[in-house]
Amino acid sequence: MHSAKLKEYVVEAIRLCETSLPLDVKNSLKEAYEREEREIRRKILGALLKNVETAEKEGRPICQDTGTLTFYVKRGGWRENELQRIIVEAVVEASGKIPLRPNTIDFPSRRNPGDNTGRFVPWIFWEQGGEDLEITVVAKGGGSEAVSSLKVLPATAGRKEIFQTVLESVAEAGAKPCPPIILGVGIGPSSEMALELAKRAVYLRPIGERHMNGVIARMEEDLLRMVNELDIGIHGFGGISALDVHIEYASIHPSSMVVGVVASCWALRRVVLKVSGEAVEIKSHSSQF
Repeated sequence: MHSAKLKEYVVEAIRLCETSLPLDVKNSLKEAYEREEREIRRKILGALLKNVETAEKEGRPICQDTGTLTFYVKRGGWRENELQRIIVEAVVEASGKIPLRPNTIDFPSRRNPGDNTGRFVPWIFWEQGGEDLEITVVAKGGGSEAVSSLKVLPATAGRKEIFQTVLESVAEAGAKPCPPIILGVGIGPSSEMALELAKRAVYLRPIGERHMNGVIARMEEDLLRMVNELDIGIHGFGGISALDVHIEYASIHPSSMVVGVVASCWALRRVVLKVSGEAVEIKSHSSQF
């Protein structure tokens, strides 16, 4: 496939990411709406669903904060430098075409280039993969990112200490991340690994899909119940606080473990572009995660 054609598909993937919700997220919101009995909460959930419907119908971004664009890329047979150039050019084009809010500010100069690019932005994770090219597009809003947290625990810590860390983070965040949220918890030997795993847990696994490890899967179920028992609820009006909780982990250090907590607002935005030869597929999530 020619690079110019691939850029068109990346622009389209960004457009779909920004203007439509993945089916698993949309269905989870609908289920929450159908279960909710209190009028004020039903009205808010109804407004969220109407917002999604209007955005998809009119081809406009779901939220005014179109987020910071992140890409998880399995290169296939493509060269890394060529893909990076294509992705950056696609972000510039998408920023004017969709349009996207200009969300990148150079820290020293405080200047905004207006096209969602800048130093190390868009951020690209280069993944291991097979022969096919796969690009996962994620748009992360600043509001939910502002409540991310990190804590170092002793290596002897167990469920109780991990749960306490997560619940304290969620309680402190309150309604700031626009609940109902999707919560990611990362456990690892270092701070950067814990937060990256937490973000992967949020965005690279569909709502309702449990971890392959049974111990972790039970932790996810128990944490989801306990987070919802906090009764922060929809935009702070009580009721359901989280649509799901996902945990991802790496082997820890003998003396410590790090717990990272990352939330997505209700508008979790992800799209996967897969290219196999000349065949192209754009969908809401990858079955490989």
